[in-house]
Amino acid sequence: MSILNRKKLARAGATVGLLLMWIPLPLVNSGTAVKNSWRGITPLHSSADDVARLIGAVPDSTEAVLSGPFKVDGGEVTFSYLTTSLAKIYRAPRSMVGKVFTVYFKPSYPVTRPDVTLAAGFKRCVEDRDRTYYYFVNEAGVAYRFLRDGDRLETIIYQPSRAEVRSLAVNTECVF
Repeated sequence: MSILNRKKLARAGATVGLLLMWIPLPLVNSGTAVKNSWRGITPLHSSADDVARLIGAVPDSTEAVLSGPFKVDGGEVTFSYLTTSLAKIYRAPRSMVGKVFTVYFKPSYPVTRPDVTLAAGFKRCVEDRDRTYYYFVNEAGVAYRFLRDGDRLETIIYQPSRAEVRSLAVNTECVF
């Protein structure tokens, strides 16, 4: 190998090392105890007031105002809430209305499938009608959405756990 090729290889290694320093630890190594919570916001448990406190908004803001997307360290986050109409469709108790239903986090830096170490509990999931994305989902309710073209991570999704979903009338293949 020539000296020029060695220098290129060393620079590439250093660049990858520097990039990995900026990737949040849960993204690089999902470990065995992955929770469906993003910075303390947990689907079906956290409220719009909890989101408001986290992002620094007025607690009395409407859910629409608190949906986002919001720029945060490392990317962008969007929240969806269990509305009255969704609660009826999913046969959810009234106490769940207004709770965070799903959190979508989009990293602001490029991450590919080999960059994400998944624990054994993650299973690949492909929706029949979707030819753009594929997912890795676990029972806790965490899903990684990858673009099929290029295996690039697009979104980390925090949704209700499989146990919580079973108690609702929800029919989904991979994610909400």
